[in-house]
Amino acid sequence: MAVLDRYGHEKLPLKIIKEKQSYIVGHEREIPYFDGREGHRKVFEHACKVTFVKSTNEWKLFWMRASGKWNLYEVYDSLDAAMREVKNDPKGCFWG
Repeated sequence: MAVLDRYGHEKLPLKIIKEKQSYIVGHEREIPYFDGREGHRKVFEHACKVTFVKSTNEWKLFWMRASGKWNLYEVYDSLDAAMREVKNDPKGCFWG
């Protein structure tokens, strides 16, 4: 999704995963093993999930709680508006 790509960062580009009718947005990065093994492993860090609701023509924006469950953050008229909120992250829900 080209719209989502605009909200990435050149040093840490967004990774987008399609899941049913939603898109999960986050970053993929390498972290070291903590069990004594050499090298690194790739992990995906979730930032948000966006879902388009066709019947209302709206985008639902979700954030992930520490429990691993998605919670509704807010509903937006456009994907751009939702992604601007994620990028600005005024409540610290998406990037910590």
